[in-house]
Amino acid sequence: MNNHQYTKYLFDNVKKISFANPGVIRDTYGIGENLTHKFLIKELSNFTKDIIIDFGGNFLATYEGKIKKKVVVGSHLDSQKHGGNFDGLAGVIMGIVIIKYFHEKKIKPKYSIAVMGIRGEESCWFPYSYIGSKIALGQFDKKLLHSLKRSDTKKSLYYHINKAGFNSNKVSKNKVNFDISNFKYFIEPHIEQGPVLEKKKIPLGIVTGIRGSFRYRDAICKGEYLHSGATPFDYRKDSVVAVSMLINEMNIFWQNQLKKNKDLVITFGQFFTDQKEHSFAKSSGLVNFCIDVRSNSNNTLKFVNRTLIKKIQSIEKKTNTKFFLGKETNSQPALMSKKLISIFQKYSKEKSIKFETMASGAGHDASVFANYGIPSLMLFIRNKNGSHNPKEYMSIKQFMEVFKVLCGTIENNYF
Repeated sequence: MNNHQYTKYLFDNVKKISFANPGVIRDTYGIGENLTHKFLIKELSNFTKDIIIDFGGNFLATYEGKIKKKVVVGSHLDSQKHGGNFDGLAGVIMGIVIIKYFHEKKIKPKYSIAVMGIRGEESCWFPYSYIGSKIALGQFDKKLLHSLKRSDTKKSLYYHINKAGFNSNKVSKNKVNFDISNFKYFIEPHIEQGPVLEKKKIPLGIVTGIRGSFRYRDAICKGEYLHSGATPFDYRKDSVVAVSMLINEMNIFWQNQLKKNKDLVITFGQFFTDQKEHSFAKSSGLVNFCIDVRSNSNNTLKFVNRTLIKKIQSIEKKTNTKFFLGKETNSQPALMSKKLISIFQKYSKEKSIKFETMASGAGHDASVFANYGIPSLMLFIRNKNGSHNPKEYMSIKQFMEVFKVLCGTIENNYF
């Protein structure tokens, strides 16, 4: 099979083994993710025997170069619930196809090339981002092994790591299987997940930075269920009104911050009343909601969090309600390597490949490697229909355009 055919073969087979009508399910430390890792490791064994699996189930497959230092290409292999087939998977497959190319051409590159398949990036399974990459670097907080519960099974991360055949005890001691000192660069090819490249018909995005975030996933507002006809305005304790006020005020605040050229995204992704108690003829006594705030600036994130609390306190007084935000989770912003950005801009210009230099609005594993001190970069692949949904789509043609750039920079010793 040529590289185009082999790429399609890999995507098609992973879709088959993780298919869940609609879309795919590659659950963290579950059947879908486990089968995907097993299949890709078997494929990699055709091109290299140097394959290591760490205590948390991440794999690292290395094709030896003239120097032991490695250019690591990788991403995550879990998915959203009923998500798309390309999110995360594209980065790992690109690394595999690069190793296939060098193996078949019998080329020994300057640096060794490694493919990394990472566990548990998506936070829909466990309410925490970058589980696998933090385990790989020995940066995972051992307290979370027992406190994090999977959203469907309600069992701990500790349990699921062991059940999948790995070693939670070693993870708790931050034991690392990979020789991190030989990670020269970490490069994460990934579908854009947004509309910019598709609308501009540009195949490649060269990413400058990755936003950090703070999130309240299980926030509630408590009011009181009162008769809709018999309760005057001044006597109401309406939680729907209170949360609606908060959403509106934070949306106006967001617009004002954008006018000041602040990098910021605010999303209320869930908003629902209690199905058992809500009624046409009652004001609502309970609303469940969540808030997701992202920015490339830690100072902006802190400022937004303080603003959120102040607005809640004001709304509580106005509406006679009470907010409970619950546990906060967060991730750190990260800057990509200026050297790598420059290398890929230069190579793309020389080969007349159009590119967009852009920031990443979503969080990615590359941020963990960058913040650890490993020079890192993300390469976005043009895709349709956004991401985190079954309609997510990426053509193999667009994938191969980015493959040419990444493979070319390695083969021609641009690093």
